[in-house]
Order: sequence, then C-alpha cells, then structure tokens
Amino acid sequence: MYRDDLERFKEFKEQGIAIRFGKFSAKENKQIEENDTGASLTASLLLLGKGIARPWKLVYYRAKKIFDVNNYKGRYSEGDTEKLKACQSLHGNDWKKIGALVARSSLSVALKFSQIQRNHGVWSKAETQKLIKAVEEVILKKMSPQELNEMDSELQENPDSRLSIVREKLYKGISWVEVEAKVETRNWMQCKSKWMEILTKRMTSGGFVYRGINALWAKINLIERLYEINVEDANEVDWEDLAGAIGDVPPSYVQTKFYKLKAACVPFWQKKTFPEIIDYLYETSLPLLKEKLQKKMEKKGSKIPTPAVPKQVFLFRDIFYCEDDSDGEDLEEQN
Repeated sequence: MYRDDLERFKEFKEQGIAIRFGKFSAKENKQIEENDTGASLTASLLLLGKGIARPWKLVYYRAKKIFDVNNYKGRYSEGDTEKLKACQSLHGNDWKKIGALVARSSLSVALKFSQIQRNHGVWSKAETQKLIKAVEEVILKKMSPQELNEMDSELQENPDSRLSIVREKLYKGISWVEVEAKVETRNWMQCKSKWMEILTKRMTSGGFVYRGINALWAKINLIERLYEINVEDANEVDWEDLAGAIGDVPPSYVQTKFYKLKAACVPFWQKKTFPEIIDYLYETSLPLLKEKLQKKMEKKGSKIPTPAVPKQVFLFRDIFYCEDDSDGEDLEEQN
C-alpha cells in the first residue's frame, strides 16, 4: 500500500498541495475522524487518508492513535505510576503488553516511563557532552552511503579538512529515541529541547539574538508575519521561513518564542483558536510592542536591527565540539 504514495504525491503536486510531515493539524485530525467507515483500520486506510497530503504510514499511525480507546485517559495517578514501574520491571520495554496491563496505549506508557526514569533540572557538563556526541552519531548514521564515502575520502586526502553539514540536517529527521538511548539520563523531549538550545547558541556564534531591542523587533516581526500568512492552524505555518524574522536560528527556536509570547500576552489563550490568538496579538500586543521599541530606540539612539541571513551550511567543528553549554536562554529572556 505504501508504494501507492508516489501516485498520490503526483496528484497533490498537480493540485499545488505540498506533502506534509510532522505534527498533524486539528483540521487533519478531524478529517481522519470524518473519513472513518467503522471498518478495520487497515481495510479503511485508503478512505482514512483521503485528501490528506501525507504518506500512508503517517496517516495509519495517526489514525491508530486517534481511535485507540486507551489513548486519552488523563493524568497518571500515583497508583498508575507505581503499577507502570512494576510492569516494566517484569516485562522490560514491551510497551504493547504493558499498555494492555495498565489499560493505556503503548505510546502513553512508553512516554510516561521515559519521563519518570530521567533526571530533571540543570544539565551537567557530562550530560551535555554526551548529548552532543549522541546527536552527531545519529546524524552521521542517517547519512547516505555516498555522503559517508565522500566524507571518508575527504578525510583521507586531507585529515585537517573542514567538513561541513547542511543546516536542515542539524535539526530535521533526527531520531530522538536513539539520542535518548545514548544519553541514558534524559528523555527524548529533554534531549531535543537541550539540543535546540545548544544549536541556536552555536549557529549564532554565541550571540544574543533575543535580547533588548532585538527581542522587541523579533516579536513585532513575528506577529506581523503570522498575521500576513493567515492560516487556520499552527501546524500549517512554515516555521523554517519564519525563522528569518529572528535571525539564523532553527525553526523550533521560533516556535518556542511564539509559545512564550502567546502565553505571556494572550489571556486564556488555551481556549482560543489559532486565528483568534494571532488577531489578539496583532490588534492588542503589537501596538504596545511598537511603542516600547520606539521609546527604547529614542533613548539609546539605536537603529532597527537587521536579522542575520540564515546560513545554509555549517562546519562540523563549529557545531559538534564539546564544552559546557550553560543555560543562556533564561539569561537572554531576563535581559
């Protein structure tokens, strides 16, 4: 069935629809529910994925999660957590079996166990170095044989050669489950979050891209760009493109800043739709931010900053070196 993706992709291309990956939007989730025929999941997959510009495999796993009656059971109680620990000690990481025993989905129990068995708080120097090494290994593992051969040949010809990597490979398509297994002391979400923090710092050569006037200008630019694109769901936003509103940073950095912006400025944002959040930011918060920026510029005699143009290629040695990367994010926010 998955080989039929090619024909579907051609049809979507002819319609001018881009193939999507990553998190499903609310609209896509609703469409999967409406496409449900009540037949077996495998038998109805063709109908479930109708009109959804994604690979069949992604549609299948998303539908499986949506229709799993054990997938939405709220928070784990202390009793639930203890039962999960006991089951894991007996059955290892057989999450399908454990999920059946605790009446939760296999994804839910795997994620919960990952969270409760990991360290919390500030990363140690050893953990940070282990993370950097793990991400490098996972990225190299995913490279094609041709890319690895070219890299090996280059190293043999010139051991001091400065190997480079395309920017997208530094944050796209990384198996965070593999990274988690290599780091051992943190779950995959912690690993991903910490890596994005380190990566942002190194992509910008340690510069503070979100401080003072720069932060105000970035917020203003971000709100204006989000208002202009006029989409119905956050998952429809091209965060890669919007990263230029702040500078040479990974897309997840911009997503994090947007989350903090709406949480700080939009009352009861959890109950609002994405367009309602953007409208509030544009109509209420934007004028205040512009006024604040103008006052700061007049006081300091500064000019409107120009965001750095995103680099398309980085040197390995500028990204994958090991030293203590302390949490500079909070300091940047406070300033």
